[in-house]
Amino acid sequence: MKRILVACMAVSLGVCVIASLFFVGHAQSLPAPTVDRVGFPAGYQDAFKLLYVFDNYQNRQIRKVYGNDVAASVTPGQVFNFPYGSIVLFESYTVKEDSNGEPVLDDKGRFIPNNLTTIFVMRKEIGFGADYKEIRNGEWEYASYRPDGSTATAPSGTGTCALCHLTGGGLALSAASQNVGAQWDYVFRPDLYFSNGTGAVPKGVMQHYVFVPAAIHAQPGDTVTVYNYDQLIHRIVADDGSFDTGVMNPGASFTVKAGAAGTVISYHCTLHSRMKGSIVIDDPPLVLGVTGVTFNSSTVRIGSSFSAAFSGSNLTDLTYFDIRFRAPGSTTDQESQNWQRGVSANHAIAAGTATGMWTITGVRPHQQSTDHSGNFVSTSVTLTVSP
Repeated sequence: MKRILVACMAVSLGVCVIASLFFVGHAQSLPAPTVDRVGFPAGYQDAFKLLYVFDNYQNRQIRKVYGNDVAASVTPGQVFNFPYGSIVLFESYTVKEDSNGEPVLDDKGRFIPNNLTTIFVMRKEIGFGADYKEIRNGEWEYASYRPDGSTATAPSGTGTCALCHLTGGGLALSAASQNVGAQWDYVFRPDLYFSNGTGAVPKGVMQHYVFVPAAIHAQPGDTVTVYNYDQLIHRIVADDGSFDTGVMNPGASFTVKAGAAGTVISYHCTLHSRMKGSIVIDDPPLVLGVTGVTFNSSTVRIGSSFSAAFSGSNLTDLTYFDIRFRAPGSTTDQESQNWQRGVSANHAIAAGTATGMWTITGVRPHQQSTDHSGNFVSTSVTLTVSP
């Protein structure tokens, strides 16, 4: 339990530090120390305890959180007043992404690490924090380092960290700013970590006595994580008795592995009879494949028309086709979205169309008119337009 608490502090540190380092407009003006009194904790992987691993969806990062023995000694009753000498840090890793820039998940539904980039550290000592002046965070000071121990953020640049931990974000100080960090000793979401939340990206939450969403849609084999973001306890049990979470304090989570397509996992709260939810396992999406495109004629005159036909797998009259093409005399690809709907269609050659050889260099099929996220399938098909 003690270890989980420290994770809250360290993960919170990371959220604010990374957000603030990229917050434009404060880096040169916020008060901050000029001397590094935090210090890189050499050997922390052996001397500190690994407390938590957090998948940060916003920043596409994995954060491995460590705490020294002093910080780890905190109990739930002390969460708003960490002892002097507390040091917590997190290692920030980049993650593997797919072609659309989305994190790739392992078989447990967690981000997959790539490279360790930065180590963020916060430390509490008597008298620390005074140099932050009006944005002081009690007696905490901040620093960040590269994996080799060299400085990543100079002490003079850590005012953005203090501002974030003070206001809960990158807002400039104003009448609208609130000192939200002080109530938790500048540590956010302690309930999540005391309650053994997994750190995985949520697929649903419990709030105000309801599951949001009431029905979670998943693919076969997906890992579904649901958090208790309510302000009271719940106990979730599967209708078929396959799992029982036990009492879930605020911040706790439960995880379910989705089964075969077409099945439904239903569950309810034993403490609140109207709380009911489910996980619906959908059929896998159709994989659309294009193997070729043909024209009914290789040459067409302006003012006439031609037909185009696509071949491949799972293509229907409802399939949309984007094309990537080159105009006559050009070496640059252009894109036409929703150029055709259906495997076969006619296209008119309008007046003013450039004459010469047009080349289709790629095709992208999709089922939704607004979805242009897939990759093009390379092809090379030509059509000559004559006067």
